[in-house]
Amino acid sequence: SYVYQALGPGKEINGVKFTVPQSYASGTNLSTNTGISIENIHTEQNCTADLFLSAETNTQTINDNSVEYSFASSSDAGVGNRYEEYVWSLPNTNPCIGIRYFIHYTVIENYPEGLVTEFNKNELINEFDEIRHSLVCCSDKI
Repeated sequence: SYVYQALGPGKEINGVKFTVPQSYASGTNLSTNTGISIENIHTEQNCTADLFLSAETNTQTINDNSVEYSFASSSDAGVGNRYEEYVWSLPNTNPCIGIRYFIHYTVIENYPEGLVTEFNKNELINEFDEIRHSLVCCSDKI
């Protein structure tokens, strides 16, 4: 069980979240709150990925693995930390279903050389993509 709270009070989004195991992040600059979540919003609006993000974002339509998604991303930074979010939502669903990749990592340059290794972002996104591709719900929507 998971509640996304970055949109502010009264705008929480419920869902489930699966975080990377400690062993995956150990020895790297990847934080263990990194994960993939499946969330839903009850809305009268069209189901678009930007509904799941706090920042103004450009939404695009992407066809991936024979599924049409609304896609948006955002990034943020603060005191040596980086945050990236990628949201894949399913148009024409109500509740609106979103799949969020949340990636939190620290700036590798802040560590003494050799202390930690930089996590492999492409590998992580590929892992999350495999999970997203495996999801089945909403008749033929995923």
